[in-house]
Amino acid sequence: YVSCLIGTGVIPLLFALAVAMFVWGIVQYVINTTNEEKRQKGRQLMIWGIIALTVMISVWGLVRVVGNTFNLPTSTLPQVKP
Repeated sequence: YVSCLIGTGVIPLLFALAVAMFVWGIVQYVINTTNEEKRQKGRQLMIWGIIALTVMISVWGLVRVVGNTFNLPTSTLPQVKP
């Protein structure tokens, strides 16, 4: 039950939060053309969003490789189902 909850609820939520953080960084960067401090904050949000997505996708890939190596059942990409 716990692994199902994590696989179908928590992981897609983390992906969605990382994408939202990246998009919010883009919005902050574009809107604040005159305020350099807020542009820098938007740039940092974009960087951290990309780092978060990269780490999550890398870990997911490693889990797939290990699962396929030892014939363990692994799911496909995390998906949000309505």
